[in-house]
Amino acid sequence: MPKKQKSAADRVVALAGNAPRRRANVRELARYAATSNCNMAVTGFAARVDFDQLLQGTAFAAPFGQSPFAFRRGNRFEELLRRDEHAPILALLKENLSYDTTNAKVANLREGQIRGKGGLAQRAAATGELVKQILAGSRTAPNLIDGAVFEREVGGVLAHFEADAVAARFAQPIHVGEIKSFPTIDGQADPDKLGAAVAQVSVYIVLLRALVERVGGNPEIVSAEALLITAKNTGLQPTLCVKPVGREVDRAARILDQAPTVDEVAASIPESAPSFSSVAAGEEAARLDALAKIADVVGTDYRPGCLASCGLSRFCRERAHHDGNPNRLGGQLVRLLPGIASLDRAGELSRGAPPSSDETAVAEQLVRAARLRDHLGLTRPLPVTTRGVGR
Repeated sequence: MPKKQKSAADRVVALAGNAPRRRANVRELARYAATSNCNMAVTGFAARVDFDQLLQGTAFAAPFGQSPFAFRRGNRFEELLRRDEHAPILALLKENLSYDTTNAKVANLREGQIRGKGGLAQRAAATGELVKQILAGSRTAPNLIDGAVFEREVGGVLAHFEADAVAARFAQPIHVGEIKSFPTIDGQADPDKLGAAVAQVSVYIVLLRALVERVGGNPEIVSAEALLITAKNTGLQPTLCVKPVGREVDRAARILDQAPTVDEVAASIPESAPSFSSVAAGEEAARLDALAKIADVVGTDYRPGCLASCGLSRFCRERAHHDGNPNRLGGQLVRLLPGIASLDRAGELSRGAPPSSDETAVAEQLVRAARLRDHLGLTRPLPVTTRGVGR
């Protein structure tokens, strides 16, 4: 009897195996956007594998993550903002957007929520009903939705996205807000943290516009201005910033539309590929060898920027070092070596090896650079490769 063919979804689930998982959210979309040129990162995104946790207990474990202090500060800041039926948030809306907060209504979808996917699905349905009320100008429509949830298929898989705040007035633009406890000092915030927050709100704007359109409204009623609530100076006093994010919204829409589908990922992976389960547990050498086999099948594209966003970056950096991949030294060097497959090959060309047609222009420059180096008495050679991971 012929063996039953696995569906694309089954193959991707089998690839993930018992590896640590994470649900799709705006942070994962940001990671995907930053590493979408890498097949390994795309595969992990589609399979929902948590790369930050995958190599825990090995020499290549991800060094980043939110500190306990930052986590506690964030929770404390949100608790303060939700006191007295969200009075601090309403006060910020009144001060910055001229909201009439005398009879403001707040819908807190976090209260009494069911944990897990079931609870998120319920909140997504509730969000849809509340948005209908806002668009219709109902007397019961909220001016603030805390914990709105949006549904969207990403890569062929239904995902839920939880927004901190949606602020609305009848016949006025609807705003999406994000709460962050990082400090804004003299009107300036950390650029990286601010950029990440803006990227998050931009995704929510795209999702809310899609929801408004689904329930029969005009998506343009959702403002392209983000509301960012942060801590003023080093304390926990809140401040609100209104930031135009039109370009970021367009980019977020492209990211959502271009996310790989399960079918696309499954088609690129042979059925013989090892599962991420074998990477998640066991002896370190065996785990790294299993990951190397997956990387050989799927392919990686390490760049220095990966260190800030991908939990496999240290592993991939070691592989790139072993292979002499120019990418490991940054985009500037890659642009100087177009068509050169490795640093070893660059070294060979600098010593006079015959170039291919694609290498001719760069080879001449490398030979001249080598002669200049010799003339100046500089003996340091081009970087050479060393022992790699799982090789």
